[in-house]
Amino acid sequence: MNFLLKKIQLYTLCFLFLLISNHAVAFNHSIPTFKAEYKLSHNNIEIGQVSLSVNQLANGQYQLRSSTKTSGLLAFIRDDDVLETSLFELKKNQLRPLSYQYQQVLGDEKKNVRLQFNWPEKTLINSSKGKTWHLTLSDGILDKALLQIALMLDLRDIANHSLSYQVADGGQLKTYAFSPVGFEKIDVAGKQYNTLKLARQKDDKPLITYYWCAVDFYNLPILLQREKSYGTFEMRLLSVTFTG
Repeated sequence: MNFLLKKIQLYTLCFLFLLISNHAVAFNHSIPTFKAEYKLSHNNIEIGQVSLSVNQLANGQYQLRSSTKTSGLLAFIRDDDVLETSLFELKKNQLRPLSYQYQQVLGDEKKNVRLQFNWPEKTLINSSKGKTWHLTLSDGILDKALLQIALMLDLRDIANHSLSYQVADGGQLKTYAFSPVGFEKIDVAGKQYNTLKLARQKDDKPLITYYWCAVDFYNLPILLQREKSYGTFEMRLLSVTFTG
């Protein structure tokens, strides 16, 4: 009887392991869809809000939309609104940008940057201020908006290793590198969440941006922080709703 019981327990454990493994594979190969709201602050003074969302379209592609609006004291000084959109797909379990647009309205001035990714021809066209740049595409190249989604996906498997990405930025390819710093608890709306803290560096520049990514939120960054000579800039999550 004991032998039979042990065999049943062994089969049960094997079955549970297969379930967990299959779930992990499906989880790792999916893109979370969500809507998140952030508060922007400088030296603990609110200066704006950011709305970030990722949705899946009817054709299976995905769209990321990030809208930044100034508020508080900064709104009296400068009227600065930014809209970023990225159309992308998941191809062979790898993020692949299709188009990207950055629109900034600052008073009477407007900035409009467009990127078109032609993967069959392996070419990238970057247009801004009447100028056009052409770059050669290779697997793994991202736009700036997709950097955050790539990080969320990769942290599922490589939470304790450094990560590096090639990003089309300013008419050229730049390297964004993330290094793990440690684990910390971060407060969001009165509740604490376990996060992995990462340090992000662009190319060989000394300026570092810190990310705190929450395991409970599919590794969504819930806090970003950057130190400059004139103070600390922070982007902190207010709320998030996952739809997929």
